[in-house]
Amino acid sequence: MKSGKRKTFVVLDIVSVAACALFSAAILLGGDDCKCRRPEKGEETHWGGNEMIVVKEGHSYRRLTGTITMHDGRPLESALVEVFDSPDYLLDESWHGQPHPQKKLAACRTSAGGKFCFRHLSSGVYELRSSIGNGWNVTHVYIEVDTKTGSDKDVQVVMTMGT
Repeated sequence: MKSGKRKTFVVLDIVSVAACALFSAAILLGGDDCKCRRPEKGEETHWGGNEMIVVKEGHSYRRLTGTITMHDGRPLESALVEVFDSPDYLLDESWHGQPHPQKKLAACRTSAGGKFCFRHLSSGVYELRSSIGNGWNVTHVYIEVDTKTGSDKDVQVVMTMGT
């Protein structure tokens, strides 16, 4: 009987260790804080404002998670956030805001807290594009993901109203 109790104790101990490891990983990866929603089928960038905002991030990120906010810092719920390949056209000074052929890799709509997350992208350069609709300028972010040495910080994207 004693050995049966010991085995049960060991099994519970292993289960507890595994549960703690999963919980810790979720906290470290921000697993619980992103509740972005899937966009409607076929939903595309909402071209609504009169300016194209292009931002080039100065460092790489380990993953693409972050927050979309208004110019005053308030989180922007329901913004469409898309990830595209081939972002180099954003750095070409002759580009005049015309659509560029790209492949959309992922998309989501931000949560009530303005959160978005794309956790499983491989290392590379991407365009992170945010849009919401009438009056809002589309924001394009040229961003590098380096899953080994990139920053663990979240990306902060500020959106503005057109003028």
